[in-house]
Amino acid sequence: MKKVTLQTIATKLNVSKALVSKALANDPAVNDGTRETIWKTADMLGYRVKASKKNSTSLWIGNLVVMMPQAYLNDFEYWGAVIRGVHNELTQHGYNMILSGVDLTNLQRDGLPPIIEEGKVDGVIALGHLPEFYIALLKAKTLPLVKIDANFFDTEVDHVLSNNFSGAYQATSYLLQSGHRHLAFVGDVNSAYSFSERKRGFEQAALDFQAAGEGEVSTVMIPGMGVSGMGNYTSPQFPIYLKEYIEAKPSVTAMFCANDLVAIEVLAHLSEWGVDCPADVSVVGFDDLIVAEHTKPKLTTVRVPRMEIGQKAVQLILRRIEHPHGIPELVLLPTTFVERVSVRSIRQDGKAEELNSPLDHK
Repeated sequence: MKKVTLQTIATKLNVSKALVSKALANDPAVNDGTRETIWKTADMLGYRVKASKKNSTSLWIGNLVVMMPQAYLNDFEYWGAVIRGVHNELTQHGYNMILSGVDLTNLQRDGLPPIIEEGKVDGVIALGHLPEFYIALLKAKTLPLVKIDANFFDTEVDHVLSNNFSGAYQATSYLLQSGHRHLAFVGDVNSAYSFSERKRGFEQAALDFQAAGEGEVSTVMIPGMGVSGMGNYTSPQFPIYLKEYIEAKPSVTAMFCANDLVAIEVLAHLSEWGVDCPADVSVVGFDDLIVAEHTKPKLTTVRVPRMEIGQKAVQLILRRIEHPHGIPELVLLPTTFVERVSVRSIRQDGKAEELNSPLDHK
């Protein structure tokens, strides 16, 4: 059998022999992705590396598991975009993505997927509402682990999500600058970490507006819709809570919804009751799902960089594989405010217009 040399590897990859030598010596000057590709090719060809040069990269398997609640597999738009970002970035670095849905209705407290139990993966990316004890099981495996948009904060694990606070602050400020003074936050704040951060941004924008002497602002919370590991939910009481604030005097004139699906539900009820958006009530969502461009009226919202979140998670986990003892990071990617037509300015002669209930004249 012909001996495998550095030149063999270099020829196979169409790179220089010097680059192969540096990569196999773990020279930090070699880019992470290139080094991983060269190590994988060397292993595949059967090249033997001196023990002194080996580190965790030499044990590279080439598989990364993406774990998520099974119900999310039906959400092709939000989580599908995140997964595409993960897949695209992993492919560039020569990794295989293994998608694993976790059935939260029949979750064994002592069981992880066999591929993890058998040590056939290099790391795990955990999405969304996986229970805390399940994350603890993953951590106990001492595998590189990164969370995406998880429901709780963990200082021991890298975590990637959008800057929910900043996005909500910007959207609420827009409503205030449009003359609205009676605002509602719509959604179950405690159902998701992202929702609680969006509520925090909503409240801070109102506080800062008042502190700047721009005028008094009243805010209310309308519960009954949220998210969980089983997907989005709506309680039977939600339309009752919503109508209560539509009928109040003075009524809520603008609603900041915790996500686009909440906003779409709000729009459906307003239409059913003959309440016009945006003439009577302005509505803002969060996420910028495709459907936001097709609602009536088209929904003003906050765009979440879903694919970029997936890509960033991969970059973090590859670095964690290389440097397992580095300080965990919380990475917040910026959102983008998307102005459409579901918000009406009610500023008149420099003052906000005071409105009675929009149902009064129906």
